[in-house]
Amino acid sequence: MDFDEPHGRPESATIEHLNDSTLGSVRKQQHRRLAHAACNQARNEFRLQAERGFAKWIAERVIRAQESPAP
Repeated sequence: MDFDEPHGRPESATIEHLNDSTLGSVRKQQHRRLAHAACNQARNEFRLQAERGFAKWIAERVIRAQESPAP
C-alpha cells in the first residue's frame, strides 16, 4: 500500500467504509479500514452491480404481477 502522492493510483491507500453511511450506518472507526484504491473501487462497483441487478429483478416481478389477470 502506497501512502505517497500522487493519490488516486491503484496502489494508493484509501479508507474503505465497511458499513455504507448512505444506508443508515453510523460512521465509526470500527467500520473503516485501509484498502488499496483499486480494491476499494472494485468492491464499490461490485456492490453497485448487485444493487442494479436486484432493482431490475424487482421491476420485472412488478411488471409480471401487473400483467397477470386478477383471480
